[in-house]
Amino acid sequence: MKLFPKIIFTSFLALNLNAEVFSVFIENDVINGEDKHYTNGVYFSYLTNKDTNDSSKYNNSFFDLISKIPTFNNDTKYQTLGMTYSHLAFTPDNLDKKEKIIGDLPYAGVATLDFILYKWEEDFFHKYVITLGAVGGSTNTDNFQKSFHNAIGGKEPKGWNNQLKDDFLYNFSYDYGYKAFKYDFSYGKMDLTNNFKIDVGNYNRALMFGSMIRYGNNYPNNFNTVGKFLGVNENKLLNLDSKPNKNLGWSLSYGLAYSYTDYFYVSNYDKSYQLDKLKDTIVQVVSLDTYLENFVLSLSFKNSKFVRINGKSERENWGGINIAYLF
Repeated sequence: MKLFPKIIFTSFLALNLNAEVFSVFIENDVINGEDKHYTNGVYFSYLTNKDTNDSSKYNNSFFDLISKIPTFNNDTKYQTLGMTYSHLAFTPDNLDKKEKIIGDLPYAGVATLDFILYKWEEDFFHKYVITLGAVGGSTNTDNFQKSFHNAIGGKEPKGWNNQLKDDFLYNFSYDYGYKAFKYDFSYGKMDLTNNFKIDVGNYNRALMFGSMIRYGNNYPNNFNTVGKFLGVNENKLLNLDSKPNKNLGWSLSYGLAYSYTDYFYVSNYDKSYQLDKLKDTIVQVVSLDTYLENFVLSLSFKNSKFVRINGKSERENWGGINIAYLF
């Protein structure tokens, strides 16, 4: 497990040589006035230039290989490589108890590295992701969360000695999205983007499909999808350089998705916590995005069920802030 941070550092150095977009996303449940379950996530993302589909330009066997990955749309104009490092913290509802709490989410820290390939055109994309990661004390999430709570004056969680043990995580996901509708007004414009996502592995097994409608002005022709159940939405970083000019652009979006989760490691691996499978839930997302020169600032609000106990599940809220830079 100690090799994982070294792998992350080396991978980001390699990708940085050809990076086009860098993004930092923070997601937290402080907007809900509570501190429980999926309590915090920090995400760092890179996406490379979109001209990597021209494998002859690089004379590289790796690019030759990924260029041969099939899609049901036949060949696509562009390929984009990416990488996301994620660090997530999970806690039960009661942060005062030092003992293990049966019937609630366990303490858990998760760190993952996503290797991303987009094959895309202006109106649709295919996204392939291989995820490698770790859960447990090796992620150092307990110290991270305690420091964060001390900084904001929050309650210190006292049960991290009961966190899930170290384990290796792996996953594969496929995501397909397309622009179903676009319309220009005398002032502003609107679009609707649909997407379908499937996850398999020992970390997360789930299906998700949804739609996101957007209205704004002078925004880029990026892919404004609902994104993931948890975490950063790299789809919105794709094709950011298509913005018409450097002037201020903005957009307001609402997304609705259906998600079916058959297995999630944090809630379903250790059966002694007696948690049910989440199964189906409706996910809602509201997003305000601003674009100015090479910077993007996004604020998001997400609402969904997350933990299922004795056949019941309450809806929970998370707020997010994303800062992206194009270079």
